[in-house]
Amino acid sequence: MASVYRWVDHTGELELELEAATEHGVFEEALAALGGLLAERAGEEETGAELTRHEVSASAPDRATLLAEWLSELAYLAESEGFVPARAERLELTGKALEATVVGRRASPSSLVKAVTYHRLGIWEQDETWRARVILDV
Repeated sequence: MASVYRWVDHTGELELELEAATEHGVFEEALAALGGLLAERAGEEETGAELTRHEVSASAPDRATLLAEWLSELAYLAESEGFVPARAERLELTGKALEATVVGRRASPSSLVKAVTYHRLGIWEQDETWRARVILDV
């Protein structure tokens, strides 16, 4: 099964719905979705900018919160360093932690994501497909 993500607009927030064949795939799709959103808002899908890498780590008491922390770390890099993530070169999920090497480009993303919220946050397996929902405050 191919991974899928879809944005649902709300006033002041964006709801991200994710689907993937694996739980690991949900975290990869979340990165792809956020990276695409930041690149779109910055008006820079693919530029000649040099690729750069960041080591990202997060921990949380459960996988849904870990997904929110993952996106929060990526949003922080976008705001603080102008980093637009493109893909995970390495992504390890172990217990209550995530370690990743993220590849992306420096750009001028807008300060679009104010916060990753816990409202309606979830990750679950249904019909042999992993699904997740995250709402971003924009």
